[in-house]
Amino acid sequence: MKTIEWANKQEKIIHMYKDSYRILVEEEDLSPRNETINRVLSELVSTLSKPMKQSEADEILGDEGIKQIRKDMLQKLSLAECLMEEYYAQTFRDKVQSIHDFGSFIYWDNYVELIKTEMEELKRIKRDVNSFAFVGTGPLPLSPLLLKQEMGAEMTCLDLDVQAHEHGRRFIQDLDRDGTSDYILKDGALHDYKGLDLVWIASLVPNKEEIVRRIFETNPEALVAIRSVDGIHQLLYEPVDATKFQTVSCEEAGRTVADSFIINSTVFYTYKQ
Repeated sequence: MKTIEWANKQEKIIHMYKDSYRILVEEEDLSPRNETINRVLSELVSTLSKPMKQSEADEILGDEGIKQIRKDMLQKLSLAECLMEEYYAQTFRDKVQSIHDFGSFIYWDNYVELIKTEMEELKRIKRDVNSFAFVGTGPLPLSPLLLKQEMGAEMTCLDLDVQAHEHGRRFIQDLDRDGTSDYILKDGALHDYKGLDLVWIASLVPNKEEIVRRIFETNPEALVAIRSVDGIHQLLYEPVDATKFQTVSCEEAGRTVADSFIINSTVFYTYKQ
């Protein structure tokens, strides 16, 4: 039986999500330059990051009002995140000499903790990584830089957005002391992944199925890691479900679990013979 406390909490979250959606639709500037957007998104992420049972999350996700706006809301949130990364890329430009100079970034601690959980799962899968690619690096390449720091592997970054490539490539060049990294302007679905041990795919990359198919076509030995979400965090990102991939034969090799501090989970896939 639903308690009064949970009913009130559920109503509050649904109302906040709908209200946030309304504001994102009305506001023209979804970047951090807009204080209204900063406040709304900060409150929304904070609320959705509190611990919640799967059954409770399912009730909210199943609300008819939520289902009607969720798809469009995810597009708005994706745009807001891209604008946020671009804003901070411009802020940090020419101001970083080591990856730790990004420490003032609003979500720095979340990135560090996410990478930590991913590395723990990668070690459990027991895969040696000498080279990796990161698809959908964006203008602020914190994830690939942190991954490179952890693994000491050769790195290839891919993004098809010209402006993201311009910003991100500059950071990679400035911070890559050993010269083993590259940032390529290219759709990940068109790249040749031969020789790479691991390929990471960012959560906001839209054509994941095509990219995974291309990875295994050019390198069936590769391990693929895709950022996803579970539970109530599906109000912020679209989850990955490889069972819906129509043209890819793959199987799950492991996954991380998100918590109140880490929004994303990460699913590892190998080619299914």
